[in-house]
Amino acid sequence: MLTITHRHRQVRALALGLWLALPAPALLAGPAPAPATDFTTAPVELEEAGIYCGTDPVGTEPAPGTESGYILVVARDQQAVSLNRRVPAALGISFGVRIRLAPDAPPGAYRMVVHHPPIGPEGITREVWDPNLGGAFGVRSFLFEHERELQPGPWSFEVERDGTVLMRQSFEVVPAQQAPDALDICFGRAFTS
Repeated sequence: MLTITHRHRQVRALALGLWLALPAPALLAGPAPAPATDFTTAPVELEEAGIYCGTDPVGTEPAPGTESGYILVVARDQQAVSLNRRVPAALGISFGVRIRLAPDAPPGAYRMVVHHPPIGPEGITREVWDPNLGGAFGVRSFLFEHERELQPGPWSFEVERDGTVLMRQSFEVVPAQQAPDALDICFGRAFTS
C-alpha cells in the first residue's frame, strides 16, 4: 500500500502530528512508465529518498485515489534506513521520499502520484492522494502490505501542482533476494535466504 508520513499543521489527536498514508483504489491501469530523470524543483524540497522500515499505524484517513482507499496515520516520524533506490519486494518494507514545501511556498492543490507496475485484478499503475505538504519535512512512501503489491520493476514518486510535476524520484523494486541489505536492517536475517 502507498504510505505517506508527514507533519500536519492542523490540530490532530496524534502524538507528534505525523502521518503515514497507505493509498487505496487507484485511478489508471496500464503499463508502468519508463524511468525518467529524477529532479526536484521549488517549492518542493527533498531531504532524502530511500528505504524505510514499516511502522505501526494509529489510525487511517480517507484517500480515494489510492488502491486501498485510505492512508495510515502514524505517531512518529521516519528516517530512511538506506538511501538505496533498489528496493526488495518484501512485506513490511516501505520506500519513498522525505519532502516539504519551502517556507515561502504558494498555497495550492498539491498531489502525490506514485507510478508502478500493475497491481491487483484491475492492474492499477497510478495512485494519487493529497500529500498535505507543509513546511516540516515528512515521509511520503509506499509500504508493501499485501502480496499483490510485490511487483518488481520501475516505481516513481511525483509531486504535482496545477498539472506541473515539481518532483520525481525513481526506484527499482527487485525480488527480495536481490536486495537483502534493507531486509537485514529492518528484520534481521530472518527474511533472507
